[in-house]
Amino acid sequence: MPVISRLTMQPNLRSLYELWGKVKGAGNVPLLSKVPIDRLRDWLPNLAIIAVRQDNDYVYRYYGQTFVETFGVDMTGLNLESLPDTQRNILEHEYDYVRTRSKPTWRVYSGEFFGSIMTYERLILPFAKQGDTVSTLMVAAYEVKNDGLFDIH
Repeated sequence: MPVISRLTMQPNLRSLYELWGKVKGAGNVPLLSKVPIDRLRDWLPNLAIIAVRQDNDYVYRYYGQTFVETFGVDMTGLNLESLPDTQRNILEHEYDYVRTRSKPTWRVYSGEFFGSIMTYERLILPFAKQGDTVSTLMVAAYEVKNDGLFDIH
């Protein structure tokens, strides 16, 4: 597993990535069943768990409370079709990328939400039910304070 600089990844995301690496072991994609739910407690408010269906549709199985409070909607049980086209296209591309590569991805991004520019650091981790076929994505995101740098005037 590659070493991640402590200067690049937000500590909560780094520790989740390290947990993923431990349960992955020598395999390519860790089994979701190897992650005890109580180990995820600290991340749950900032976590989304997404099922990958056979038609490569993505359905939110869990949508953390921080996301519900920030975006005003609970996506649990909904799929990407429930989102505006622009947002859906970005997320679908990201989720496809992680699913087909069977490797995590991490990014920092800014976007306009409710008239304000918000910046997030986001980690997407692939998991399998069996074998190496990605069946679940775990997404964690934390807001990065941008001190008004990107405010809309």
